Amino acid sequence: MMDKASAEKRIKELRDLTEVYAKKYYDDDAPEISDFEYDMLMNELKNLEKQFPELITRDSLTQKVGGTVKEGFSKVEHEVPLQSLQDVFSIEEVEEFDVRMKKLAAENNKKVSYVVETKIDGLSVSLEYKNGVFVRGATRGNGQIGEDITNNLKTIKSIPQKLNQNMDITVRGEVFIGKEEFEKLNEEREVLEEPLFANARNAAAGSLRQLDSKITAKRPLDIFIFNVQKCDSKQFKTHHEALEFLTKLGFNVIPVRAYCKNIKEAIEEINKIGEKREELKFGIDGAVIKIDDLDFRAVLGSTTKVPRWAVAYKYPPEKKETKLKDIICQVGRTRSNNSNGNTRAS
Repeated sequence: MMDKASAEKRIKELRDLTEVYAKKYYDDDAPEISDFEYDMLMNELKNLEKQFPELITRDSLTQKVGGTVKEGFSKVEHEVPLQSLQDVFSIEEVEEFDVRMKKLAAENNKKVSYVVETKIDGLSVSLEYKNGVFVRGATRGNGQIGEDITNNLKTIKSIPQKLNQNMDITVRGEVFIGKEEFEKLNEEREVLEEPLFANARNAAAGSLRQLDSKITAKRPLDIFIFNVQKCDSKQFKTHHEALEFLTKLGFNVIPVRAYCKNIKEAIEEINKIGEKREELKFGIDGAVIKIDDLDFRAVLGSTTKVPRWAVAYKYPPEKKETKLKDIICQVGRTRSNNSNGNTRAS
């Protein structure tokens, strides 16, 4: 086990690294390392802070949501915070989460059931409707304050401008670019000799955070809605009931989701999603396990960064086969001609 002095030094190194990488990812939409590599750094930081809680500070990324407001956008204060999720990397950690939930459920005379959903690899946003009309949309930002991107969101065809009911409601969703659409987008950029996007998530984020909505309109953005943030006119008992209601309102609700009576069913669903994730038309970076009972969620509450009633299971990086189509041999730029007219590399 690491001593406190060594831990303090490593924690500082990890905080400095994650701050740099988080800025590149959230603010610049230009990641320098893979999601898996970043997750491993964050996991190491969390474990060290768990061993030495006296070294935890409020400015650590384990205690706050990454992301800031880009210059040029108006700030939006989220009435209901758009929090992050606690990541777990093994089924054992999922089972430990279930043990905690069951213990707290027994103390509060509640039963534990779950909803498992795909964790879409995109940019989280809130959509606000007044009397059924879309009036404002914002990025997550730091969870408390985001960017007003209403005009850009209005260019996404799958976002309804008018709901099927005249009501006030705020929902949360994930903006993304589908796998085929992303490949086509990069092919078009290659033809135009423009820089290629590193991945679909950052292509979506960069497209949505444009100051000119005409640029956003040209990008193949889509959205899945996965949560009711605020709705005073209607009360829901469960999360899966709320999702069904969102579908009736006309939202494009997250399609891969399942109600699970217990943790065994939840783990089966996690494994099922993992087996077919390559077949999905959109990118995912995990599966989210959520308590279904909304009253129980209110009892469980949240930390400053994450809700206590959910975790995100992160799958290992996908292993893909690459088909080699051709090999092109190139010589150096400096050449000389020999006596028989053949060119040779020098």
